[in-house]
Amino acid sequence: MLALGVRTRLTLFYSAVLFVMLAVFGLLFYHALGLFMERSITRQLKDQVAFVHSHMQTENGTVQLAFDPANRQQAYLVHVATRFYEVFELPSGDLVVQSEEMELLGVRPLPDTVRALAANPGLADSKFPTHRLLFDSSIVPATDGSDSFLLRIGIPLDPADDARREFLHVLLFLVPIGIALAALAGWQMARRALRPMTNLAIAARKIDVQQLCDRLPVRGTNDEVDDVAKAFNETLGRLENSVGQMKQFTASISHELRTPLTALRGEAEVALLEVRSAEEYQQVLTSQLEEFDKLAHMINQLLVLARAEAGEIQWAAQTVDLSSLTLSLTEQMEPLATAKNIRLRSNIQPGVFVHGDANWIERAILNLLDNAIKFTDGPGKVDVTLSGFHNEAVISVQDTGIGIPTDSLPHVFDRFFRVEPSRSKNVEGVGLGLALAKWIVEKHRGHIEVQSQTARGSSFTMRIPLAAAESSSLA
Repeated sequence: MLALGVRTRLTLFYSAVLFVMLAVFGLLFYHALGLFMERSITRQLKDQVAFVHSHMQTENGTVQLAFDPANRQQAYLVHVATRFYEVFELPSGDLVVQSEEMELLGVRPLPDTVRALAANPGLADSKFPTHRLLFDSSIVPATDGSDSFLLRIGIPLDPADDARREFLHVLLFLVPIGIALAALAGWQMARRALRPMTNLAIAARKIDVQQLCDRLPVRGTNDEVDDVAKAFNETLGRLENSVGQMKQFTASISHELRTPLTALRGEAEVALLEVRSAEEYQQVLTSQLEEFDKLAHMINQLLVLARAEAGEIQWAAQTVDLSSLTLSLTEQMEPLATAKNIRLRSNIQPGVFVHGDANWIERAILNLLDNAIKFTDGPGKVDVTLSGFHNEAVISVQDTGIGIPTDSLPHVFDRFFRVEPSRSKNVEGVGLGLALAKWIVEKHRGHIEVQSQTARGSSFTMRIPLAAAESSSLA
């Protein structure tokens, strides 16, 4: 089945709505027009009946209308009022007087019908071959005390029927024309309304992976089309950033993998150039094992980040005694700092608890401590502080190392980012530790920040929400 376009569907919808509206209002007006005409005719009939009653005289079983023939207006009113006019004697039901037009219709009520009308006088319509008449039946008492009379005066309902018929003809003629004009106008309006979307589609088709910096045009009207363009541009921005990170990731991992692989191949080639002793081969293998360890460490970190971003890592959420954990890690890293002539000091506030995964929090703190020691030359110092402040656990690791240039600070948490080679050429690592630490802190609904000055050291601060209720019960 062929799918209809948006423009066609909008046109059909507008036409259908207009058709329903015209049909409903047309039928309502059709019936309202008929009712209005019939009410007007009924009022006219009542006026005629009242006029005849005021000029009717009954004596000795006879009925006559008293009026001045010289008064043309009065004569005309009598003529109009008695056009469809008949009088019957009661209770016999015999016809006394009948107008010429009533006689021409050839219909005369039977005595039983006359008595029934007398018993229930009022309005009633009757249909004849050429007319539809509305009759008013009323009792006229005799002035001399003799038998009364039944007065029937009729008025044609043809004007009301003709008005309805003509209106229906006009409606049936104009509605199709109106629907056709509305469909044409709706088609043009839909085309004009959808033109910005067509332009957006054309502009979007021109954007590919090589042109992610391009953006869709925003007209500045702040309508729905502009909302779509802005949302698409925001998506393009995120996509451009993700593709940029992918390119950086590809370049970085290629570089990081090439270096140890080149070293491994070089050592193997040198070892094969000439016969060596077992001790020399052992040294080569030992060196290669170190390179393998570096590769395994880097690949493990990559896998962790990949699983983290894919949401495949399970959390063991619990209340963590952050004070005890930080103190234990500081003591664990102290021998490494002492070996580099670095004084590792700690200022740990007791009773600080957070809610999260102890193993992942431990890894984040270890990454910060490891970085601080690696990038600090002895004699130097690394200070670790922990405190609870404004419903947050604040962990700070401050060193007196070589520091980070200002232009590099926004990128220190990016994967594989390392400052210029002259700063870190003798330092092991692939630039994944801080990226992993940032992900861990953010998963604990916290954030991490850095302050640094070149040659004066760096300060990394992690903030994680406190588990206040658990800490009060476990402290």
